[in-house]
Amino acid sequence: MSGLPLEGVRVLDLSWIIAGPTATRFLAMMGAEVIKVGSGRRPDPSTRGAAFQAYNQSKLYASVNVTKPEGLELAKALVAVSDLAIENFAAGVIERLGLGYDAMSEVNPDIIMISSSGTGHSGPDKDYVAYGSLLQHYTGWNTVSGYPEREPIRGGLWADPWVGMELAMTAIAALNCRAATGQGQYVDFSMAEALSASIPEALLHFQMNGTLKEPLGNRDDRDAPFGAYHCAGDDKWVAIAVTDDGEWKSLCEVIGKPEMAEDPRLADAAGRLNHHDEIDAAIDEWTLTHEDHEAARILQEAGVTAGPSLDVSRVFNDPQLREGGYFSTHRTSDGEMRDLPGVPWRFEGQPDPYITAAPVLGQHNDYVYGELLGMPKAEMAALEEQQIIH
Repeated sequence: MSGLPLEGVRVLDLSWIIAGPTATRFLAMMGAEVIKVGSGRRPDPSTRGAAFQAYNQSKLYASVNVTKPEGLELAKALVAVSDLAIENFAAGVIERLGLGYDAMSEVNPDIIMISSSGTGHSGPDKDYVAYGSLLQHYTGWNTVSGYPEREPIRGGLWADPWVGMELAMTAIAALNCRAATGQGQYVDFSMAEALSASIPEALLHFQMNGTLKEPLGNRDDRDAPFGAYHCAGDDKWVAIAVTDDGEWKSLCEVIGKPEMAEDPRLADAAGRLNHHDEIDAAIDEWTLTHEDHEAARILQEAGVTAGPSLDVSRVFNDPQLREGGYFSTHRTSDGEMRDLPGVPWRFEGQPDPYITAAPVLGQHNDYVYGELLGMPKAEMAALEEQQIIH
């Protein structure tokens, strides 16, 4: 890991499921030593799914039962040798476990602790249990997505990875602050606020107009044509977004409808919005005669923003991701070789990100307790027997 940006930083990862592990995954890939702590008494629920293999890459994994006094002391000993701790339990859980910021700063005054929860740790809803998919509803996201006059969409788990990226950014900012001031700090992070901040247009629309911004499906409220168009083949589509009059004229030429570019009704975005159905029918007539990649290529070459709508199998085999080195092959805990995702950035002239397969619970107990904390093997064995290291 020599030369990576976070080399020398140690992170105690008390988080689970997706948001917190996403953040610590990024920190680990940037060179931090991330020690994930879990317990066989109540394992990370994501362990039973494929997501665990991605969100916990590049980490060490130690087991400890913090509900026992001896286990709590081991956790505190890890706090004492760490720079940063991240947890994402419901509000109040980490304090009830005896690992709140007061307890952490007592053993390590310089510790940075980031606590992420659904609605933060203050306010009337702070005690609500929340998951990312539910918070997409709670924050209004799912009422401005989807199609008009239909129920709010339920889908997706994008909220948790989104929050994970913001948590990683927050962690680096806090580390930078400590480097400048010498002081650790407690960071209260609200997933709901992070998600609400991502829909400023809808929030401002309501304040300014007193009305709700309606979902538009694949369309846009300013530009047209804007949508997904059926291509040749089963369930193949190309997405097209025309955002200025020049693109509109180019599109008309490509689809063999130059007369539409001269139609005064369609001369500007407002006019095209009023005749979206008519335009969509003309575009569909052309796209249905082309494969999706071919349609996207022709449009892109003409200066029209377009791209194929790919299913996961095609994304996995897409040469753009393959040639860019986004995937790397590792042996996962089931013994199989898998291609796992990396990070979406490259530091010019710097070492590649540190990427390993996700560990299994207790895989690094010998290092964490034996080497890092200096615990004799006999003591470790006794604590394992008592299900304290468990």
